[in-house]
Amino acid sequence: MAGISRGVKARIETLKEEIAALEREAREEIPAQMASAQAVGPVRENADMYLVAGRAHYVQGRIESLRQQLKTIRALASAGAPEGCAGYGSTLELLDLDTGQRRSMRIASPEAVEGGDTCSLASPMGRALAGKRPGDEVEVALPSGHKIYRIEKLSS
Repeated sequence: MAGISRGVKARIETLKEEIAALEREAREEIPAQMASAQAVGPVRENADMYLVAGRAHYVQGRIESLRQQLKTIRALASAGAPEGCAGYGSTLELLDLDTGQRRSMRIASPEAVEGGDTCSLASPMGRALAGKRPGDEVEVALPSGHKIYRIEKLSS
């Protein structure tokens, strides 16, 4: 994973750990809980069995979702921007040329977008910033109107 930022590597490791924990639960804990629930009585009248089956369904869905996120992050990271250019995992210091206000923006996967200081490559802000270098000016069409930013600093 050379060339991938520490933040992206950390996100990949977090996803791998969560997938491993859920796979362990699906492989070991849920079957044991199913066996206990089956011992209680008939399946038709067994609330415990329904609860365990519901949990098993949730765990499988979550594993698939996390695997898709991991696949997306790896694809974005491997198709990363050239050295010194903004791309997946980059953090940029931006200067709003209209107001003079500074803001920080991190480019992340769509699943990791947390709020006003994070954007995905698929967003208008992410598309405008992708491939840009410090000193470049970018115009972004936002719901609040057009903004022009200058990239002051870039870190990966």
